[in-house]
Order: sequence, then structure tokens, then C-alpha cells
Amino acid sequence: MICPHCSKDLLQRQRPKRRCSYCREEFALDPKLDGLGLHDVRIRKVTAKLSDEGRLTVTSGQLNYALQHRGRPPQRFRAEKGSAAGLIVPGLIALLMAVPLIDIGFAPVAVLVGITLIGFGIRRLVLSGVPAPDTSVESRWTQDAFRDTVLNRWRAVYGALPAGLVEDTLVPPGPPPADPAFALFCPDLTVRVFLRANGYAERHRALIVNNLRAVPAGLPLVVLHDASPQGHLLVAEARAARAGRRVLDAGLSVRTVLVDEHKYTLLRDLHRPRELYARLEREVPELTGSQRDWFAAGWWTPLAALPPKRLMAVADRAAERITAPSARSPEAERPETPVETRRRALAVGFMTWPEPGPDLGKGPA
Repeated sequence: MICPHCSKDLLQRQRPKRRCSYCREEFALDPKLDGLGLHDVRIRKVTAKLSDEGRLTVTSGQLNYALQHRGRPPQRFRAEKGSAAGLIVPGLIALLMAVPLIDIGFAPVAVLVGITLIGFGIRRLVLSGVPAPDTSVESRWTQDAFRDTVLNRWRAVYGALPAGLVEDTLVPPGPPPADPAFALFCPDLTVRVFLRANGYAERHRALIVNNLRAVPAGLPLVVLHDASPQGHLLVAEARAARAGRRVLDAGLSVRTVLVDEHKYTLLRDLHRPRELYARLEREVPELTGSQRDWFAAGWWTPLAALPPKRLMAVADRAAERITAPSARSPEAERPETPVETRRRALAVGFMTWPEPGPDLGKGPA
């Protein structure tokens, strides 16, 4: 790793107890101790990229997602070829040793050991081509683990988080606008904090809420959500609860994610209740068979994992649409078609972001 203070390239033995052996300065993170790819220089680079070089304030949740693997994780198998070789090679050596051990009577033992090791090695070699059972895919760190591993360590060494980074749970909600133009409903704390920290509520006179019951009856509503069964159902619930009122779906659509999964953070939940999929089929009939299959396999994509600059563009565009004079027309009351959704996604860049880069690719309110 590179020392964040003197820029020396440090081997593990040259950074005992998270301290550079050249400049003797302490650093916060060590990739050997804290997790592959975690070191101070990388955290600063990723934070700078997320914040658009300081133009935006980003949250710890967004930084956490930026360090997450994109696309589907590599295929797991029931065994590894390396472990197979680690058994077959010693087995062959044991068989070769059997010949010189004939005179002292240990040849049968060597043969037995060799055959046993080779047998287990061949078994592992065969299993290395057999896919392992599907498993859930979670975020690399939970909120608490990320706070302890990264945020608290960083504060202990540098006294404050990197410039432009705030911790989700420490940002107060702030007062609502006196005369809101619309309400923005989003269940994700990270997204709400990000919008508030960047003056979205003041700029658009938006009432940002985490509960449909908190939306005044007369206000038009924007819904921001994940590409998940729960996210798509949120829109259906909002429209059912606010019949005759404007409800704009500005969330991340499964249709958008499936254009190129490799560009998005994919997580997997294999413990969803079956009733969720029955509701999805009943309440969101516009989903295609491939989209339902993707959800049924447990996949989903968090909205908060989008690049902050793109997420803000999506939210700004939603504010413009919901407050535009044309939004009051009867045409605006109908659900948008798949073609209209695709055009909207293209307009804000959902269909083109993100290109993998060296920094991100490597390693409550």
C-alpha cells in the first residue's frame, strides 16, 4: 500500500501497527488488517470522485456502496482446483516413495497414503466444476461494521471524516419547507440524507419523507426507490393510496438495470416471502417475465449505490417534471409506458452510467 503521508510504497513488514516505517506517521486503514482494497489513499480518491471533486456532499452509505463489487459476483464452485493439486501432488510423491521403502516394510503404508490423497484430490478436481448452491449477496459491510472499520478509525487518526463525506445517521433532518411544492417519498435513509445535505429540499421546496402517511393530502408526490420488489410495490401502494393525485415514479427500474447488470451494484436476498412475488404479479402487472424471473432469483439493486452526481440529476429531473405546468394535465395522471420510462432513463444517464474506473473498480431522517 501507499503511505498517505510520504507516498512510499509499503510492504506489510514496513507498516507495523498501521504506522509507516519511513515517516513514522500513523494511518487509518491497512488492506491486510481491515479488508482488501481498504487504505487511506483509496478512500480519499473514491470520496473525491463520488463528490464530483467537492461539488457534492456524499454520505457514508454511498461510500460503502462505492467499495462494493459491481455486477454479479464471480461464480462459486464446490471446490477449488488449487486445493485439488494440493492433494494430488503429495499423493504422487507418496507413491514414488513407496519403492525405496519396500526394504523396511513401509511401502504398503506409503501406497495407501498416496492413493488416498490422490482419490481426495480427484474428487476435489471434479467438484471444482460443479457450481455451489446459490447464496444471498449482502453489502460488503453492514452499517455498524463500516462505521467501526472505516469511519471511527478515520476519525481516531485524522480527527474528522474526509472532506465532503458525512455519516448518514449524524445528519439532522432539518426543518421542512414552509410552503412545499411537492413531497418526495424515499424509504432509503442514505438517499434522503444525501438530498438534504445538498440543499435539495430548499432548492425545490420539497418535503422529503420516509412514510406515505406523512404526505399532506394535496401535494403531488415523487417516489424514489430501489430496483427491488419492495421498491416497485411502493409506487403501486402510493398510487392506490392517493387516487386522483399526481404520483411520479422516479425510482430505479428493474428494466434499466437489466440493460447492463455489470454497471450496477447487485445484491441478492434469498429469504423473501413468497407472498411478495404474488403481490408483485398482482399489483405491478407491467413487469415482463424476465424482470419477474430476475426478482424471483433474489436480485435487487439499491438506489443509493448510483453515483451521487447521477442520483442528484434523477432527483432534480423528477422535481422539474412534478412541478411543470404540464404535470397538471390528465395525461400526466396515467402510468408511464415502458418506452417513456426508457426515454426518461436515457435522458438522465441511467442507461449509460457508470463506466468502470480504476478507483471504484478495485480495490436518518
